[in-house]
Order: sequence, then structure tokens, then C-alpha cells
Amino acid sequence: MKSLVAAVVLLCLIAVPATAQIPDEFTNLKIFPEDIGKRELISVMRQFAGGLGVRCNHCHVGPDNLQGMDFATDELEPKRVARAMIKMTGEINDKLLPTTGRDSLLSVRCVTCHRGIARPEQLDDVLSAALDEGDVDSAIGRYRELRDEHYGSGAYDFSAGTLSGLAETVAREKRDMDGAIKVVELSLEFDPDQSYSHLMLGQLHMQKGDKDAAIASIKRAIAIEPDNEHAKRMLKQIESAE
Repeated sequence: MKSLVAAVVLLCLIAVPATAQIPDEFTNLKIFPEDIGKRELISVMRQFAGGLGVRCNHCHVGPDNLQGMDFATDELEPKRVARAMIKMTGEINDKLLPTTGRDSLLSVRCVTCHRGIARPEQLDDVLSAALDEGDVDSAIGRYRELRDEHYGSGAYDFSAGTLSGLAETVAREKRDMDGAIKVVELSLEFDPDQSYSHLMLGQLHMQKGDKDAAIASIKRAIAIEPDNEHAKRMLKQIESAE
């Protein structure tokens, strides 16, 4: 998470006019050595910015173009947090990882957790919060927003497993079969050939009492995965049920 403080100078530099004032000497350095070079510090800041997907004024007070930016002040909370994160990654890389006894260890960096977003959250946590604060439609809407903005970036896990987990929560904890079905149908909208999702949809339909829909979903799962013995047994049980 060295990314926080560093990110600050990084992206700003990409679009800064040549007249932008980046000081040759730095004050109020509490983590980096006092004699750190300008080029080295800016390089670190660029790594920070990229890791968090932020600009300089995320941590520093001033405009995006760096003109008149106050790099020394600790006014902004993200800068203070960044110092703690820098210490944390240093502790992990310098002290904890070596205790594994492995060679060629990969270093923990800001991007390791942040993956291009300022607040590193797991998608299932974001969706659970949306569900608790609103309803199933709120969670689905949040999923669509994040997918539209971040799909392909690695910021969030948009695989079928995330929505399956949400559907289980809606069915088990909220006792909302219709809502759980909507979540699984959302998953199938983006990944229609996921046999597990069709199987789960069949189970939900069966719990709701819709035998025909359950059979159709499980047959679809078997068509996608012909060797799925569990799905075959389930289909047989449902078809033979009164």
C-alpha cells in the first residue's frame, strides 16, 4: 500500500505541464529516508497511484496538475493511512515472508490488495452490504454498476462463484427464493454455460415448489455437463417425486 502516498505524485505527473512545481527537496518525510532522490521518490509515488487508481490529490492537498500542491501537510487522512500501510508492507516483505524459508519470494505491493481501487473490498462483501442496506434488487444493481466499470481489470471477482454465494445468502438467511432465483439468473445472463448455476437454479425452483422449472434447469445443467452424476440423481429424484 505504499501506493497511497506514492500514487499521489504518479498520475499527476503524466498530465502535468512542464511548469508544475515538484520540489527538489522534500520535507516531513516520516517513512522514506530524508536524502531520497527526487526521481526515486516520484517513481515510488507512481507505483502507489497505479496500485490504487488515484491521483496526487488523493493524499496531498492541491489541484490535479500539482501547481501549488502542498506535499508536506498531513491534513488528508489517506496520507496518514498510507504511512501505516507502508510500514505494514515493509513488515510483511522484510520480516514475515522470509520466515517461510522459500526462495524467490514475491513482494507484497499496493496493487496486491488494491488492484486499482482506492478501497480494497471483496465483491461479495460489497454485495452483502448492498443487500443488508436495501434488497436483492439493490445488490443486483450494485453488481451491474461495478461490472460495467471494472470488468476485466481484476479489481473484483466477477466469476459465477460470487453470485452463487449471494444467492445462497438470499435463500438461506433472507428466506427469499424469488430473490435467490433472480441472482442466479443474473449469473447465467453473463455465463449461460455454467452448469453449476443451472443446477442451483433447479434446486431453488424445487424449494419454491415449481417442479417443471426445476426439471428444466437440471436438464440444462446435464446438457452442459453430461457426466454430472449428482445432477442426474437429482433429476431422477425430482421426476419420481409425487
